[in-house]
Amino acid sequence: MCCAGCGALNALPPSMFTYFELFGIEQTYDVDPDELRRKYLDLSRSIHPDVAGRNSDQERKQALALSSGLNRAYDTLRNPVSRAEYLLQFAGGPSPADDKTVPGEMLAEVMMLREEIDEAARASDAAALKSIKADVTSRHDEALARITAICHGAGLADPAAQKELRQQLNAIKYWNNLLDQIPTPVET
Repeated sequence: MCCAGCGALNALPPSMFTYFELFGIEQTYDVDPDELRRKYLDLSRSIHPDVAGRNSDQERKQALALSSGLNRAYDTLRNPVSRAEYLLQFAGGPSPADDKTVPGEMLAEVMMLREEIDEAARASDAAALKSIKADVTSRHDEALARITAICHGAGLADPAAQKELRQQLNAIKYWNNLLDQIPTPVET
């Protein structure tokens, strides 16, 4: 992103590289979070708009654009769900707009759980809310485990793996939304 000798910014935007190339790491689902963070911090320091020598408006704007792209790449790769989404997109798999399907009877389960959340919240039933949260967290964790297994499996070039991954990524969004909807009970 910048010259190691003089510190001049590279004219190529981050969009010219995959997020993995940007950080100089292997394109795989398994990312070492410590290595990713270390490389992110090193790159962030090297392109920061306030680094000495970046006095012109053009250099500062370029540094801001590079920094924004770097932040987006880092946020994507450090989260296992967004990383799987990125890998699926890169493999040419269906986007959430193209395929909104979820596994089996999941939508009925989500509707039932929403009703249970509403009832428990109206009744201020802390024990029920805690139980529902544990149930939804377990379902979320199961979906994440399936996402991980698919990403480690046959490969994302396989259309069947792409479809299954898309379903699990769609499912985990529902579980995340449900977790966000569960009110934190007030302990008495």
